[in-house]
Amino acid sequence: MIYSAPYIAIITVFLICGGLAWNYRNNRTLQYTLIVVCAGLLVLFFGLRGFCFYDWNVYYPLYESKHWGNLLAPYSGQSANLGFNLLMVVCKSIFDNYFFFQFVLTVINTYLLIRFLKKKVDNIPLTLAFVVCMGGLYIYTDLMRNGIAILLFVNALELIEKRRMLPYFLICLLALSFHKSSLLFFPLYFFLHRKINKWVYISVFIAGNVILLFKIPVFLNLVSLFAGFISKDLQRHINGYTILMNQVGFVISIGYLERLLTGVLVFIYMDRIRQLRADANIFINSMLLYFFMFFFFSEFKTLSSRLSVLFCYSYWIIWPTLIRSFVYQGNRLLFIAFLTVYCLLKINGNTNTPVAKYENVLFKHQPYHLRQIYYRKHFNEAKE
Repeated sequence: MIYSAPYIAIITVFLICGGLAWNYRNNRTLQYTLIVVCAGLLVLFFGLRGFCFYDWNVYYPLYESKHWGNLLAPYSGQSANLGFNLLMVVCKSIFDNYFFFQFVLTVINTYLLIRFLKKKVDNIPLTLAFVVCMGGLYIYTDLMRNGIAILLFVNALELIEKRRMLPYFLICLLALSFHKSSLLFFPLYFFLHRKINKWVYISVFIAGNVILLFKIPVFLNLVSLFAGFISKDLQRHINGYTILMNQVGFVISIGYLERLLTGVLVFIYMDRIRQLRADANIFINSMLLYFFMFFFFSEFKTLSSRLSVLFCYSYWIIWPTLIRSFVYQGNRLLFIAFLTVYCLLKINGNTNTPVAKYENVLFKHQPYHLRQIYYRKHFNEAKE
């Protein structure tokens, strides 16, 4: 609990502000004040963080090595990302401090996030709690390149609705300059807005659950069909990984129960969601893509999490819409209570580890070399 306390605190503030926004939704002045307070807190909390979580081990040395003469040079096996490197070098030219660059990136992310949410939800403070719990924590900490690409993309979703292909592809190109995973965003223009049959949705959802629960190695089986023709060593590695995967038992966690509940509720209330939102098809399809990436790639934990996070934004819209979908006020409050408890438990589970230890650069914090020693000491403990 000691490591997760700061993260639980910020989620609690968002939830309280969300409650105030709910009770005083006709007070525009208060609504604006709550948005400014929550957005400012988001910037200060994540923008002024010290070396937290994992990927600063890559970004700090990358920052130190980058200058105008090597913008396109790859670093330590990482592909060159012109947009990210350019932003890094520009910040470095203004004020040569890694934490300044981190702060600027947080400001940009928060601007893109608030811009998106202002057009899509009524209660931004409450939604910010959902954002941090459902992908936002990693967007603001570990996924510095991928995060800004995702937030650029979500701001391009309205261009899919309006069928404006050129500006959509230009934004996707800009996102691609930050992270190569943005390649997946390009083909979405052609089908993300289409109305999916609810029985197709639930069939894919059920199939994904079966794959996860019974640990069916879908992609390993597909690869193994051809691996024997390519290399016997590759075939042995695949067989060994399959055996190892089967030895690891599946535990039904609260995270799985949440996905099960959310998936079923989207199916039940799909027609109601479409009545409430003109852009409902985009977010229903995005939700299905999230489930597909999470369930169908579950045999590869890292790949599953990295692909599904590309569509975590669907939660930011679907959850608030589900709240509005319930006819009875009691059901709304019950669902909000569930989401509140779940968010607090999830953020505790994701941050109650030594590598998540929060430090603020305005106060006492460990320099890079000391934090690296601390990180190496606790890395294996964090992964267990």
